[in-house]
Amino acid sequence: MPSWPNSNETSDDDDEYMSEFSSMQMEYFQTPDTVIGPSFCGLVTESDRRCILHRQRAGKFVAFEGTDTGRRFIGCATEDGVNCGVLEWVDAPWPVILQRCLSKLWDMYHEQNLGRALDNEAHGIEVAKLQKELDSLANQYSQLVDDVSKLFDYQDGIKSHDMDCTSQAINELKEKKKQLEEQAKIELQMEKLKLKKEQRCILQSQADIIQNTRKAMKELEVEKDLLKEEKKKLENDIAELLKVGHGCKEKLEKIKEVVMEE
Repeated sequence: MPSWPNSNETSDDDDEYMSEFSSMQMEYFQTPDTVIGPSFCGLVTESDRRCILHRQRAGKFVAFEGTDTGRRFIGCATEDGVNCGVLEWVDAPWPVILQRCLSKLWDMYHEQNLGRALDNEAHGIEVAKLQKELDSLANQYSQLVDDVSKLFDYQDGIKSHDMDCTSQAINELKEKKKQLEEQAKIELQMEKLKLKKEQRCILQSQADIIQNTRKAMKELEVEKDLLKEEKKKLENDIAELLKVGHGCKEKLEKIKEVVMEE
């Protein structure tokens, strides 16, 4: 594994650095897919290690591709533009047996993805075929609807005269019904007015009867008062006569009885 120069080295060392850079194996430019490793992530802070092209601080990554799956490495942290790849592998290559297992697993994974892609392609072809059949059926259905509409239009043309006569008769019936309803409304209003008039007459008669009754009661009260005064005068006269003597006592008793009966 080649050693990379730090940013603190002189410009003369940069020529040697570029010479060494040109002699690197191409695998360092092939950045593998990565997976998040909680214990190994972020930028390199232990040293001033920088990437080759961008001269930026390197990052910590965990590979997730092929036989290098799970290996930690230090690489370019640039996300936009050209990524200058792996700078240094932290973990040594896995044992051959493990690499074979990883290779087999990835082959199975890609084979399964290829099968899914083929299935999706076949499904798309079948869907396109069904869509074509559906469009054909839709056209046939539209043509059938047009034919049925034309047939109904023809039949409607034959029956249009009868329909006009029927419509006229219906309109006449509606008009007659409207007239009858209006006449019934008028009669109902007249009946209501008649009932209101009779009700007012009854109320007026009741008021007159009550007024006359009160007047008669007042007249009776006046006569009653007059009778009371007459009675009082007679009682006084009887008392005077009693004082005068007992000669006419019997007559006076009779007169008193007559007065009391009244």
